[in-house]
Amino acid sequence: MEETGTLSETNKEFDMRTYDAITFHRAVGCGNIYCIFNEKDDEFYNLIIKGDNAREAPCGEVWLNAMAAILTYALRRAVNEVNAKRAIVKHLLNHRCHMAIPNREHITSCADAIGRMVLEYIKSKGLDEIEEETETPVAVAQENS
Repeated sequence: MEETGTLSETNKEFDMRTYDAITFHRAVGCGNIYCIFNEKDDEFYNLIIKGDNAREAPCGEVWLNAMAAILTYALRRAVNEVNAKRAIVKHLLNHRCHMAIPNREHITSCADAIGRMVLEYIKSKGLDEIEEETETPVAVAQENS
């Protein structure tokens, strides 16, 4: 169990309860990003995102907190909806940043790294109806003709 503190949604006080957590890490152009997926009763509870860019850019920490809040909201509502989970991941992947450096995972930005970690979490929990798209819908349609 990893101890993490979060803001309570109802009264905005700091919540110091202990949750089971799964942490993923990715290197990005401006440092490292960590996604901490907290679970309560073996179900997704919330997401905390930490990163080195929070130190470098004045808006970095705010951006990461906003992204975590939006993703927590979206993932809680998409627990049993395959299309919703697919859409969440799809809209995070492949954004490009000018700070991105060549890497073996082909991570192109912070948002892309977060999308990959969300996908990895979903797959690790057995909610992996999401398959990485290898063919475009046009190519599939042409094969069926």
